[in-house]
Amino acid sequence: MDKPWRVPSPRIVLDQGGGWGLRLLMVVLVLGAIAGAFFSGVFLAREEGKPQRAIVATLRQENQALVEELASLRGEKAAIELSQRIDRDTFLAAQNSLKAEQEARQALEKDLSALKRLIREGGDGILKIQDLVLKAVGDGLYEYHFTTSQMMPDYPESVATASIRLVGKRGGKAVELDLNKLPGSEPPSQALKFKHFQNVKGTIRVPANLEPEALTIEIEPTSKKLIPVTESFPWPKSPEDGG
Repeated sequence: MDKPWRVPSPRIVLDQGGGWGLRLLMVVLVLGAIAGAFFSGVFLAREEGKPQRAIVATLRQENQALVEELASLRGEKAAIELSQRIDRDTFLAAQNSLKAEQEARQALEKDLSALKRLIREGGDGILKIQDLVLKAVGDGLYEYHFTTSQMMPDYPESVATASIRLVGKRGGKAVELDLNKLPGSEPPSQALKFKHFQNVKGTIRVPANLEPEALTIEIEPTSKKLIPVTESFPWPKSPEDGG
């Protein structure tokens, strides 16, 4: 017996390919949205960063200008200091030169005066005292040295005695003391005997209650027709510096 024929029931079958396409589309849309947001953020960041970059650029320019101005000021300062140093050195050199010229003129005037005296008194020779130097070597103790020379080159031999006196104030009163009245001073007098010149040296003890003001050197000749000489030198303010 034949089986009855049945009409088959329809089945709904989903298109598998269409589902993946939809998913792919959604993914693309999401990625597109993300990319758009990213690029939008980058664009906005760039737009927002433009003023900051402009400020940074301006600050760099101003800083460079300040550096250049500072370098210029330093150069001007160095030039001014150099000019001042040159002016100061020039002034000191001119001052020293003027002082040397004055001392040389005074020495010539002194020599001229001595020669006039030699002629006036009818002598054959006259001595010159020069280059007095004082140096502190202890409490109230000073070393001295000076040179005495014959001004007349044809004078045979100069024989004389040099005496030294300390001039100052004691208790507000002027005093003048020979070295033999100043204990610790050596020698009391100096013997001179030379043809052209002789260096003389010794020590002076200055009492604590005496304020020295000058040193007087007196040369009393023994040789015939040798003119006596007396010369006073101011006491230097700083004997340690040689006066």
